[in-house]
Amino acid sequence: MFATTFTASQIRQAEAVLLDDESVPDQLMQSAAHAVYQVADVLLRGDTGDAGEAEDRVLVLAGGGGNGGDALYAGAELALAGHGVDAVLVADEAHERALTAFRNAGGTVLDELPEYLWSHRLIIDGIVGLGGGAGLRAELAEVVEFCRSRARLDTQILAVDVPSGVDADTGEAGDLHIPADVTVTFGGWRRAHALSPDCGLQLLADVGLPGRPLQTLLIDTLPEWAADGPPLVVSARAVVPDLALPEGITTMPPGWRVDVEPGAADDKYSGGVVGIFAGSGTYPGAAILCTAGAVNATPAMVRYAGPQALEVVRAHPEVVATESLADAGRVQAWVFGPGADPGLDTADQLRWVLERQEPVLIDATGLTLLATHEDLRELVVKREAHTVLTPHDGEFTRLREAVGLPEGSRWQETRALASELQCAIVRKGRITLVATEELLEPVAAVDAGHSWAATPGSGDVLAGVVGAHLASDPESHALQFLLAQAVAVHASAAKLAAATPFGDATAPASRIASFVREATARSGAI
Repeated sequence: MFATTFTASQIRQAEAVLLDDESVPDQLMQSAAHAVYQVADVLLRGDTGDAGEAEDRVLVLAGGGGNGGDALYAGAELALAGHGVDAVLVADEAHERALTAFRNAGGTVLDELPEYLWSHRLIIDGIVGLGGGAGLRAELAEVVEFCRSRARLDTQILAVDVPSGVDADTGEAGDLHIPADVTVTFGGWRRAHALSPDCGLQLLADVGLPGRPLQTLLIDTLPEWAADGPPLVVSARAVVPDLALPEGITTMPPGWRVDVEPGAADDKYSGGVVGIFAGSGTYPGAAILCTAGAVNATPAMVRYAGPQALEVVRAHPEVVATESLADAGRVQAWVFGPGADPGLDTADQLRWVLERQEPVLIDATGLTLLATHEDLRELVVKREAHTVLTPHDGEFTRLREAVGLPEGSRWQETRALASELQCAIVRKGRITLVATEELLEPVAAVDAGHSWAATPGSGDVLAGVVGAHLASDPESHALQFLLAQAVAVHASAAKLAAATPFGDATAPASRIASFVREATARSGAI
């Protein structure tokens, strides 16, 4: 499944209903703080499950608002549980009742930041949350630098609701922001949890008043999927760490399971034949990597057409290869561009593919041609079959500028370009965004959960994987989810490729391709 995310305004509306019905002051705040305490306790115990060493302490960074109150109440619970807890009040004021509870529980308020970061094993970021924007005020620069210069690897940062300096609605971060290892939020996912890698591991706590969970209010009273509501952003996380979490606290879901098992009546053609035009004399490996991604992602036939036909067959004898697009034979989807020569007649070859009736995925050199050839962009707009573009941020910017769209937040830009070009956009990154031309359709965000796919040739493998998925359902009516799940399979393969008996190491693209099968089998499972 994919998780629905909510805007800050929607969260506030739902919280307001519960705040009006509190039987004691700060009842909802203390419910949230208890979830922060539970997660902090899990992080302090670590893999061993014990309470940690006596000298390991917790540092609470408390702002003056409700986020700081959450952190101070959580700090009070940690102190009562036997943990050593200090707090630094980063604002001119603090939540009075929470601060009193913190002091009464044995917490210590420091006048300034500790001299040494390694004196604290866990930092709780309660500076600002839902109401914060992209970036913190300049006087907090020392606090930000303190958090970013963690000298001890097991010093973790736990953000309350949203990391400070990250905009809750766009996921954009200013120059001064605090990246988190873990973020715990309440009732429903914020947009930032789908859009910002600075959230680290995203956790959701089911909080509220007795018999009235906040999550229910969000779902029942704020149906953001309605046509007159805000644009919908949904999210999944490809790789979720194995962490023993308390009841009522969950991770971002991993998406849907991918089922590639052939049926009794299927053959090598019926599962969706994908055709690949990739590689050149300069980049022969792109052809091999792209076809490897496709071969490992589908039980159906993979066809290759291009200048590296002989090398592709040597590497993958199951591929049917030719040097000419026209001789490739029937396919259900095309992948065009990874490592292709931008000169010669490549623009004409892309034109030939775009004029056909099959879905097309365009990557790398194909994207460069689109950015520089207005007539090719016009063909994309006019196509009836699915067209999928897979740019990284640099390629995306060139396309956006070519069509004259203004700069904006990452997800809003992606949605706008998909609408402008009447196609699907898979905007690659640690968090990959998938948007289609239909503005009422959700934008899907896939958090890889790691960055091991940031390696040469990984994008070529991804193009093959996504192209194979596209060929399996060429007329898909839930295209963004089909594409997003293919992205998640690739991200999972990269994590599996990095694994060694001694810990994670490098994940070369060829190794990522070899783990696509295992990642497919693992898809949709935490």
